[in-house]
Amino acid sequence: MKQFHPLKVVAKQQETRDSLRIALDVPEALRPTFAFQPGQHLPIQTTVDGKRLRRTYSICSGLGDWPLEIGVRVQPGGQFSEFAANELAVGDELEVMPPTGRFHVDLDSDNDKFYLGFAAGSGITPILSIARSILNGEPGSRFALFYGNRKQRSTMFIEDLYALKNQYPDRLQLHFVFSREDQEFEINAGRIDAEKVAELCAHFCRGDHADEAFVCGPDSMITTVTAALTERGMLADTIHAERFGVPRRAMKPVAEEPAASKDTTTVTVIMDGHKKSFDMVRDGVSIVDAAAGSGVELPYSCKGGVCATCRTHLREGDVRMATNYGLEPWEVEAGFVLACQSQPVSEAILLDYDKA
Repeated sequence: MKQFHPLKVVAKQQETRDSLRIALDVPEALRPTFAFQPGQHLPIQTTVDGKRLRRTYSICSGLGDWPLEIGVRVQPGGQFSEFAANELAVGDELEVMPPTGRFHVDLDSDNDKFYLGFAAGSGITPILSIARSILNGEPGSRFALFYGNRKQRSTMFIEDLYALKNQYPDRLQLHFVFSREDQEFEINAGRIDAEKVAELCAHFCRGDHADEAFVCGPDSMITTVTAALTERGMLADTIHAERFGVPRRAMKPVAEEPAASKDTTTVTVIMDGHKKSFDMVRDGVSIVDAAAGSGVELPYSCKGGVCATCRTHLREGDVRMATNYGLEPWEVEAGFVLACQSQPVSEAILLDYDKA
């Protein structure tokens, strides 16, 4: 099972009024552990006022670039993001788990592909990593990026994107769409919805067939953009999506020592070759929260069914997943589940965290 490692903050830069870029130093000995695929994210943990906070942030670095950089949008009332903005300083350490996530590109230097990227707001973070890595690592491939924001001044990584465009003028198309700022051309105004996707592709991708598309933004955008691309003839398995801002499902607090009954399940977990067991109630409680209430720490980060940090293999028994945005269909078919979204429905279950 992946463990947290202390990484030092070596740079902190204000990207926009409400966003940051944070660089984390990865010692040479840990670099194989923190090797990542473009598009993946880092579970990050720290303690503020005695309370442990855990969040997941996407890597914006290109493949092979060190230190690792992440983008953080500062949310009003967001405990971690406000801590990062106001208190975190260069030289401080954060606890960081090695990269994870299924939203990524598989690079091949022999590829000759045309890629599409659709991002909204901070959804640019993983797509910046993907675009950088494709342009650097696949000399025959091209990338068209459509990036939506409210206004130009709230656009994260805009200088990086212009620099990338200057470096690869013939292989990168860069198009901004602003919803709350007047534009010279109507095509650059509005939101990235199904109608806008059709308009953008018809105007800027005429004669091109996209081999793969990467979409990152809020849930509603993912749904409409995916539908629009499918309508244009793209196959579902060539459209890769990652959501942010997915609402968490309310879970009932777990009893510290649940009484044995037909509504109680014995959960056994295998981690690093060792077995641990605990009992939990079945109704309204996630396995991750029930384990914490019994003194057993299982991996998790977003608790929204998105990041897949809590992914585990269900070897025995049955569970019900409330939400799944982090697993591919083949993973579900193979028996993998998200423990932060799963509740047992059988008398006993066995979870194997050692199975890749």
